[in-house]
Amino acid sequence: MKLGNTPQSQAVRRFLIDAVRSGKKNVITDACAQFSISRQSVHRHLSHLVEQGFLESHGTTRGRTYRLGPNRQQDGTYDLSAIAEDRVYSSDFAYIVDGLPRNIQDIWHYGFTEILNNAIDHSGGTQVEIQALRTDDELLLEIRDDGEGIFKRIARLLDLGDPREAILELSKGKLTTAPENHTGEGIFFTSRAFDLFLIVSGELRFHHLQESDIDMMGHLETDLGGTRVIMLLHPATQRTLASVFDAFTDAETHDFSKTVVPIRLALYEGDQLVSRSQAKRIMNRVERFKNVMLDFEGVEGVGRSFADEVFRVFAGQHPALTITAINTNPQVQKEIARVLGPAANGSA
Repeated sequence: MKLGNTPQSQAVRRFLIDAVRSGKKNVITDACAQFSISRQSVHRHLSHLVEQGFLESHGTTRGRTYRLGPNRQQDGTYDLSAIAEDRVYSSDFAYIVDGLPRNIQDIWHYGFTEILNNAIDHSGGTQVEIQALRTDDELLLEIRDDGEGIFKRIARLLDLGDPREAILELSKGKLTTAPENHTGEGIFFTSRAFDLFLIVSGELRFHHLQESDIDMMGHLETDLGGTRVIMLLHPATQRTLASVFDAFTDAETHDFSKTVVPIRLALYEGDQLVSRSQAKRIMNRVERFKNVMLDFEGVEGVGRSFADEVFRVFAGQHPALTITAINTNPQVQKEIARVLGPAANGSA
């Protein structure tokens, strides 16, 4: 849903919405002066906004007043060196979720501030564009910076061999290129709080679908500069931010102690999981957790060396770590059992 079909229309209608939102009394007069247009033109824009649900009108023609409608739209471009995520949120984007249930407001606030803070602290860019839209059916938020690109930056700073490895690392959580300032939890929990979470950068895309609870990686035909993050939330969802945290934190210490590693993200074009090197990349950094679930959904099979490196060698080197294999097919279960012996039942 758009505010208008031309830049002029969009500008006028955005001005009217902002004027109504701020409680200005002379909305029509101010719009006429701002854009050098007639009162009739302003009334047409107001009527359009009412029809589209962005505004509501009350009273007769002469005494008609306007207030915000159920639909909301806001966008802006900001200098990354001159903003703080909490101030941008409170001044420009918090109103998008006004009147919605508390759990929706909490998720929206968390995702907005975490992703914008990442752009401020890590992107290396100069500007960020933010767009937000609310309708009866969805809440849509897009944050796009002009920086190096998240996957390329992670690969460079962590000395990874391929930007695709950055996606696997992001999916595990506790990944940050500035550990003195960040815990590396923001993207992990945001991706699981929203119904759809998508990162597009360079020639790669990473997305998490809440409905199926899976992480996926894809390729683009063109190289997209910077980083584009898109988050979709259904206004009727019953999910709470607390429930998302609780699913991956220790009940006593409240530490981020549990993660799910989607093994499919290590499968590049035509690859098979057969080597110890692949296993070591998959298990990189997981010792930072207490419980690790290796999700083999979409993995047709693994080689003996791969299974041995994960379930015998790595597990033996980290006895305090609980490693569980989930969504395994018979072939994967068979290789794990061969490594661990008769007591293995698809987990370790």
